[in-house]
Amino acid sequence: QAFTGSNRYILDYLMEEVLNQEPEETQAFLLQTSILDRLSGPLCDAVISNTKSQDVLQYLESSNLFVVPLDHDRSWYRYHRLFSDLLQDQLAKSQPEMLPTLHRRASKWYERNELPIEAVNHALAADDFERVAQLVERYALEVLNRGEEITLVGWLDALPDELVRSRPWLCVFHAWMLLLSGDAEVIESRLQDAERGLAD
Repeated sequence: QAFTGSNRYILDYLMEEVLNQEPEETQAFLLQTSILDRLSGPLCDAVISNTKSQDVLQYLESSNLFVVPLDHDRSWYRYHRLFSDLLQDQLAKSQPEMLPTLHRRASKWYERNELPIEAVNHALAADDFERVAQLVERYALEVLNRGEEITLVGWLDALPDELVRSRPWLCVFHAWMLLLSGDAEVIESRLQDAERGLAD
């Protein structure tokens, strides 16, 4: 547990004796799915445009390749944290242009499966602020009904201010959060932004 992703000797070992020993197709799978906190066959299929991800996950588990099952049905897995750190680092170095695409695909899969928090978080990781705004507008009330105000505040704070001001519902939700936090000074301007947006 003392090892971290910065431990050079362990990372060198994982690179040379684990990752580089796998076929290129498996290496690509490992790298491109490393953006996911949890792995399932259908989710990985959507992210990497594949149809055999469940077989790959079962192979990785049977080969003891740092994959941990999260349920008895072997439907969900996760990578060991150190291995995940290595894979993400390698992906960022070798295929940085792929990151936004992979995160967008993950976001869309989570949206289709009604998992809003994961959908928004992956859209944020892709820097796709328009998509984040659409998802927040769609799911804000659901998140609030679950008592997750902090989550909603985090989403709104991550968006560019001009984007929030240009969308009436985001202005209303932001004003609502400001009201709950007692920050009354900005509430009126947010509501004025919302009124302007509705008038337009």
